[in-house]
Amino acid sequence: MKLNIRGDKLVVTDAIKAYIEDKVNRLEKYFDNDDIEAKIVTKVANNRQIIEVTIPTKKYTLRAEERHEDLYAAIDLVVDKLE
Repeated sequence: MKLNIRGDKLVVTDAIKAYIEDKVNRLEKYFDNDDIEAKIVTKVANNRQIIEVTIPTKKYTLRAEERHEDLYAAIDLVVDKLE
């Protein structure tokens, strides 16, 4: 799975990028082909961290969004939601 990670009003550090890659790659077992690209956007609004994950496939599109004060907790919650 290819990951397209970007930050909106937020700098995506190497640690954040590695954490997102580690968590989102757990979803790879649910897909048959490897040419899937997950689009991940992290942003800040009113002191809350927001992460949006969109995974388009040929048959359907998986999308989830989560808000939390801690970005790492938001990442965990969004991956749990997608699973």
